[in-house]
Amino acid sequence: MFMFRISKKDAKIVWGVSGAIGAALFGTAIASQFIITVPMIFEPDQLFFISLIVTIFPPALLDYMGARWKMTADKNIPEFLRELAEAGRTGVTLTRAIDIASKRKYGPLSSELKRIGVKLSWGGDFEEALSDFAERVDTRLARRTAVLITEINRSGGEIKDVLEIVSKHAAELETIEEERRSQLKMYVVIIYVAFFVFLFIDYLLLKTFFGKIASMKEMLGESGGLFAIGDIEGIQRIMFHMCIVEGLFGGLIAGKMGEDALGAGLKHSVILMTAGFLTFFFFI
Repeated sequence: MFMFRISKKDAKIVWGVSGAIGAALFGTAIASQFIITVPMIFEPDQLFFISLIVTIFPPALLDYMGARWKMTADKNIPEFLRELAEAGRTGVTLTRAIDIASKRKYGPLSSELKRIGVKLSWGGDFEEALSDFAERVDTRLARRTAVLITEINRSGGEIKDVLEIVSKHAAELETIEEERRSQLKMYVVIIYVAFFVFLFIDYLLLKTFFGKIASMKEMLGESGGLFAIGDIEGIQRIMFHMCIVEGLFGGLIAGKMGEDALGAGLKHSVILMTAGFLTFFFFI
């Protein structure tokens, strides 16, 4: 599965590198508009688009893989808590129960649990290890779980009953989150449908209505009020710009609605803008 943990440092490095490459392409686009006179494959505004894609595609891919990693980790947290409760039935300490549970398979969560076990085996502080776990997984459920386990450890006594309750609570939270994502997917689909309807209308207008006017204008010359509509190529360029802008912001809105994060919308923006660019480049 294409997923791995993305640290904030990794994200900053990817944003920096992709931003630098995108800025270089953006500079090339400006030079092709005002300085370079040699014919190029892409128009300046198309180079602007390519520089935008190059800038946001790597971070979008990174965000997608990181989000999958976090989602899979969250799905395994309730099972991990159930294992802790089962270990607690045997009378072992909470520290030992975590060490036992860390040897089981919980997907991407396993490596983080092993880190806790290693820290504790080297005499590390229990609460500090849990705090590091919450920071690395970096999800609301992981942070809540770390706080609850910390409080359980502080209170002492029988842990199995409390852990069973916490496990059920975590499972309920994960179920609620899955239901929320499922319900909001419809709104993401609506944004995609609206964009492709807009793109299809652009295609029809430029290929039929404006296309016929351009043909008639060539046949009958420049005179006549019928052709006061202006430059067809200019209209096509404006529609191309509108398509790219709608794809960018429509994708960001889809991410905010579907996953409650603008960053999660970058992948949608890349898909929509690329679809618009390819449609105009090859068909219009």
